[in-house]
Amino acid sequence: MKTKIFTYISAVIITLTLMLGSATAKADNSFLVLSTLSWHFENFDDRNAFTPGVGWEYSPSSKIGWHAGTLSDSFGYQSYYGGLVYASKPMVYSKVRLLLGATVVHKQYKKNAEPETKLLPFPAVEIKISKRSVLNISGSPAIDYADQKNNAVLFFQYKLNIL
Repeated sequence: MKTKIFTYISAVIITLTLMLGSATAKADNSFLVLSTLSWHFENFDDRNAFTPGVGWEYSPSSKIGWHAGTLSDSFGYQSYYGGLVYASKPMVYSKVRLLLGATVVHKQYKKNAEPETKLLPFPAVEIKISKRSVLNISGSPAIDYADQKNNAVLFFQYKLNIL
């Protein structure tokens, strides 16, 4: 049931973004995303640091774009994500952008637990490495509220402009 809902929401978001944004889309705003590492601030011995994955991101500066993909999460579960992302204009000699994403993520959040689907905020810093590649550093804060307790984590992604 959750998988069908996630698939439907992702398809609607991607379709709307493509319909509304394709007229002004530029190839330099599209990236092949390679998920690589996760750095956990606590309990890192119980989690995988290497989290391979692949995705696609369309993130035009000062506009709303989208991202979607799949990766092996910190516990080895094949998770997937999709959502909207806003990217700032390039700063610091046109080498840095700030991104803020609202992302639906289906993954295993706790060791030996069932996977869950959640809507999560994902702030990120994008650092331009070369003309066609960037390093994306994103993460989620530690949460200890009511029934929720999540570990703080940083995610590192290599993004390649191949168009």
